[in-house]
Amino acid sequence: MESPEHWFEDFGTAKLKRGRAVVRLDADFAKVIKRGDYRVFVTPEGDCRGLYIHNRSAASFEVRELAGGTSNVAFSYRIVGRRKDIRGHRRFAKIDTRLQLPADATRPPRKGAPRAAELRAFVARLEKEARARGPKGAKKARHPFPEHLKREAVIAAESARSMKRDQ
Repeated sequence: MESPEHWFEDFGTAKLKRGRAVVRLDADFAKVIKRGDYRVFVTPEGDCRGLYIHNRSAASFEVRELAGGTSNVAFSYRIVGRRKDIRGHRRFAKIDTRLQLPADATRPPRKGAPRAAELRAFVARLEKEARARGPKGAKKARHPFPEHLKREAVIAAESARSMKRDQ
């Protein structure tokens, strides 16, 4: 188990007798944790009214059934205690979270949206190329490139430019 603090843990099982049980800590576990500084988590393994830790000492803890219950249910427990040998530990170490990018990882600045004049020139080049590829002697179309598409291209460029200014 990983944790931001230094803990030791122990597991076990026990059984209530008429709603009560005293569980002695393992001697080795008790030697390596701070005296009496531990947490106990209990889970009943049968039907009961619920369990709670009534008393805790450096050598043991007492489990009781809620509401004065008198069942003889088994339970499992998990004990977590702070390590005795580590003092003055801070919960979280200060670290530098800024991302350092290598010098060659930077990209050139992004070019903005094309201007209306650039789009008009692009459309004119397309029309010229289409006429050049057309069959020789064919009548020139009155509107080789639809006017509504030209207008849409110009409007889109102007809209993109105004949105960029608003940012």
